[in-house]
Amino acid sequence: MYTTSMGRFIDRTGMQYGRLRVLAEAGIGAHKKRLWKCRCACGNELVVPAGSLATGNTRSCGCYHQEVITKHGGWQKSSYNTWRAMIRRCTKPEDRDFSRYGARGITVCEEWLDYSRFVADMGEPKSGETLDRIDGDKGYFKENCRWASGHVQAVNRKYRSFSGYRGVVYHKNLGKWIANITVHGKRYYSKVCATPEEAAIARAHLEKVYWSPLP
Repeated sequence: MYTTSMGRFIDRTGMQYGRLRVLAEAGIGAHKKRLWKCRCACGNELVVPAGSLATGNTRSCGCYHQEVITKHGGWQKSSYNTWRAMIRRCTKPEDRDFSRYGARGITVCEEWLDYSRFVADMGEPKSGETLDRIDGDKGYFKENCRWASGHVQAVNRKYRSFSGYRGVVYHKNLGKWIANITVHGKRYYSKVCATPEEAAIARAHLEKVYWSPLP
């Protein structure tokens, strides 16, 4: 054990956490969180943040929650299928989409490794909606995700700004950030915001107001 800028290091190799046995350290993830490669009792392997192991938020590869969900029909819900696909592409190297997600640093927040926490935050999608990250360069967490139609997602992928958020720009005269959106050739603006993160939230509100009703 030793102390680093990340805090006190604990070698968790060989430790057991619920159904998970830690195999080896797996580097540092987003937000400087230490990651550990684990093997579940069912045989699946996955990468888990140290905090999720220590707090007990993650006790299996998801098989435990699947067993619980199956008992009350959760496996039939769109949210569950979306959650399972999200976990796989971000944590399992054998997944066909891992190279576009987990391999380039797209992670799932610790809370959402638990399906019940994910569905509590997101609810169920409406017909035709899928899970969309507002900022495509960031991972899956409540503030960066929403259920959105294919139209909204396609437009979002097309437009970006130097702020790192779609439709968010810096207003030099005001010294603040502002979001904007264009609908049928007409541009709409949000209130001015102190940070690009606040403007990104304002942008998401504009999209909900002006894009959701569009076919």
